[in-house]
Amino acid sequence: MRRQRYFFWAIIALLVVGVLRGACARGTPSRQPSPEQKAAADRALAWLRSQQKDNGSFDAGFGHPAGTSCDALLAIVTVGGKPAEWSTAAGQDSLLDYLTATASEYAMDAAATSKVISAVAAAGLNPRVFAGRDWIAHLNSFESTPGNYDPGTVGQAWAILALKAAGQKVPAEAAQVLKGYQLETGAWASAFGPDNDTVAYAVQALLAAGEAKDSPAIEKALAFFRTQQNEDGGFPAIKPSEWGTDTNANSTANVIMALLAAGQDPTGQEWTQPGGNPLTALLRLQADDGRIEFQPGIGEPLLSTVQAIPALLNRTLLDLRK
Repeated sequence: MRRQRYFFWAIIALLVVGVLRGACARGTPSRQPSPEQKAAADRALAWLRSQQKDNGSFDAGFGHPAGTSCDALLAIVTVGGKPAEWSTAAGQDSLLDYLTATASEYAMDAAATSKVISAVAAAGLNPRVFAGRDWIAHLNSFESTPGNYDPGTVGQAWAILALKAAGQKVPAEAAQVLKGYQLETGAWASAFGPDNDTVAYAVQALLAAGEAKDSPAIEKALAFFRTQQNEDGGFPAIKPSEWGTDTNANSTANVIMALLAAGQDPTGQEWTQPGGNPLTALLRLQADDGRIEFQPGIGEPLLSTVQAIPALLNRTLLDLRK
């Protein structure tokens, strides 16, 4: 159990550093979710409401609450919700109020800045003027060379996604920089190894930048995913791993979104294992109260729930823009 918990916190650290998930420009519309998927997403959203703080935030208990709050905003927008109307009671600050007040203290690097931009665009607002700041200019301030916003895969991927979300032109060099980070295995490196979450972000970012779905970089990434899938149909953070290779909700949800963005069917034969497919694996991690657990009885369900909602609805990081 100690090893499992260490593994969980290692993955969460990756998610915080990488600032997992934001909204991007519209891509090809995803197929319609099934009634079971819609019901699961509705239950997850109802549980999410119970987790909001009186100051409007969503706080996982580590990292800056603005990061988790951006993720919650994306999940809310996915189901047609309005962040400005999400508060614990009349007269309390809304989720949008909280982000307006705290975004500047949170966005201290390219990754966090990109997450703010993505969330603002998802809410239908202009990142050029949000909270009295030009967030595109702020992101550009981290550009070391043309198109190079971050020396790490996740930060570079989110910079691309954020620019697309804001309707900005993505420099051609940005995709080349990201492809330059790809390993021979088809994965992308991160602070904890070539994990599936990082690969999922990179795949979606490249597609957002105009990469062809059948390009060598995308095909290599899909081949890597095939080596990672568990018999229950889900995905671990990475295998092999000394921390365990059980399926977790965050990685499974992120891979589902990457597969959809790449034109794959996560429920199709190619991605079906003896114990199910990625979607059935994700659905099995939903608890009776609606939350999506990282793993059964392990981990912080707030982050896994907000990441799972878009995947449950067959949405990707290319089509979450409001």
